[in-house]
Amino acid sequence: MSGIQMTLLGGGVSQLDVQTVTTGSSGTAPLQDRVRGYNSAIPIGSIVDGTSNIYGGATIASLFWDENGGAPNQYYYLAIVGATNTGWTTLTIGSLSLLRTAATFGVGANWTWTTTDIVSTQAFGINGATVICTFS
Repeated sequence: MSGIQMTLLGGGVSQLDVQTVTTGSSGTAPLQDRVRGYNSAIPIGSIVDGTSNIYGGATIASLFWDENGGAPNQYYYLAIVGATNTGWTTLTIGSLSLLRTAATFGVGANWTWTTTDIVSTQAFGINGATVICTFS
């Protein structure tokens, strides 16, 4: 998208960045540590283009859901190298919308959202699924 903001017709919502995640998966045991999405550290999945238009081309290192032992510990996680906790309002993963202000922002330039989503309902779907992720 080359840093150009797009306005969706009728909604007035400004798309600041659009990423495409091909879902990868790690872990198979129920209520353990199943992960779905993109994580460069494991590594699982992939992301295109993988650089943030909001933070001057910074690398998006991770964007995933983690079971983390099961309820009530599941979470969504986003890490962008060198990011600050400003510049966007909503991250939409498929049809799931996450507000930046509802997340816990960590020292390592990462956001964590707690969720009740389980492996069968989390936003990244099954291994190999393609998911559009939009920052607005």
